[in-house]
Amino acid sequence: MNRWIVLLALSAAMMFAGCGGGNTANAGGSGNTGNSAGGHGHGDEHTGEGHDLGDREKDGFKYEVVQIGDLKPGAEGIFEFRLKKDDKAITDATVTTWIGDKDGKELTPRANGAWMADENCYDCHMDIPKDLPADARFWVTVKQGGSEIIKDSFELHNEKS
Repeated sequence: MNRWIVLLALSAAMMFAGCGGGNTANAGGSGNTGNSAGGHGHGDEHTGEGHDLGDREKDGFKYEVVQIGDLKPGAEGIFEFRLKKDDKAITDATVTTWIGDKDGKELTPRANGAWMADENCYDCHMDIPKDLPADARFWVTVKQGGSEIIKDSFELHNEKS
């Protein structure tokens, strides 16, 4: 009888693991989870209209930010950051982003953008503050070879703009 209980328990555990029951990612976190029809190749949900926050150039680097969807205070915000030099994507930079005030004071913890070859951009996720000030901005720093090459901010898109 004990053998059957052990066998049944092992079978149930294998079925649970095979169905993805071991996925412990939280829905509001900054992990890349899920794979919806609106997502893209790396299993990340980028649903919603893309809002171009602007493009700039500095020291031969061209960069731009796209906000995915409208910001919802207390929810996850998704941004795509593209960086090029001589019309070639820069894939080996360290991209750090946060939501801050006009002076760069952090309203969210800093988060690292992850390079996503399928989208040719750095994928940046962060939790949006519950009390998002009207003048909040998307901030980004870019380091390459240990040196900071870009520090800039962009006005956020919100439903009222």
